[in-house]
Amino acid sequence: MAEAHYNQSTIKLWATKSTALAAENLILAFCAHGFDSCPMEGFDPVAMNKILGLNKHQHIVMMLGAGERADNGIYHPQFRFERERFIKEV
Repeated sequence: MAEAHYNQSTIKLWATKSTALAAENLILAFCAHGFDSCPMEGFDPVAMNKILGLNKHQHIVMMLGAGERADNGIYHPQFRFERERFIKEV
């Protein structure tokens, strides 16, 4: 059996993936309890690190907005693709 080699980069990648999966479960839990959520990209990581007081060894994996949906929170008509385009029974 080959010996596993871990370095800082490998551990950071593992931790990032694990955190992203945990965030996905958090999003599903929000939904199960009647809340909406939205993963957000496009934020300024330097500014957010400063606001959160993170050091050079810490980084933001994902930002989530969560809360109760406002009745006027949908600004444009929504559309859904047919399920058959994405779901295949085997």
